[in-house]
Amino acid sequence: MAGASGARRIVLNRAAFDEITLAVADGAFEIAKAVIEGAQVPDAAPYAEGLVQGGAALAYVGSKRVGLWSKTGATVKKPRAAKLSKGIVVIGGFGFPGRFVESGTIHMAAGPFLTPELMARLPDAEGFIKAACIRRKVVGAARAARGDTYAASKARAAAKAGTP
Repeated sequence: MAGASGARRIVLNRAAFDEITLAVADGAFEIAKAVIEGAQVPDAAPYAEGLVQGGAALAYVGSKRVGLWSKTGATVKKPRAAKLSKGIVVIGGFGFPGRFVESGTIHMAAGPFLTPELMARLPDAEGFIKAACIRRKVVGAARAARGDTYAASKARAAAKAGTP
């Protein structure tokens, strides 16, 4: 029965919502892995080989870890400074000396190697998340192939209305 405002009760499908959240976390985790694999890490004498080998990514949904990957295959811990929220947190980067190379110090100029790769990968974020949604069966492959997703239907509606 409708309330005073005429609104009906909306029932939230929590199972589907959880799958969507996990799919977005998987997609963001894949972006972090791609950024770390594609980064052109400097390997000068003061840094040895440890910086190149130390790339890793972690993904959390709430306080639960849902993804772990490192270039060497070793298990990595969550950094102490990383604060987990109720949402999705993805952490990616290189070992301890990497932050000094990336942002510089008072004795050394910054030599960003991670940020340029991240900025280059961000335009492709939709593809990573869409692929994760298909893997988790949030959006079927046939539906995604037709372009029948939220972004595509929104674009078609805007085209029909004559707005860019």
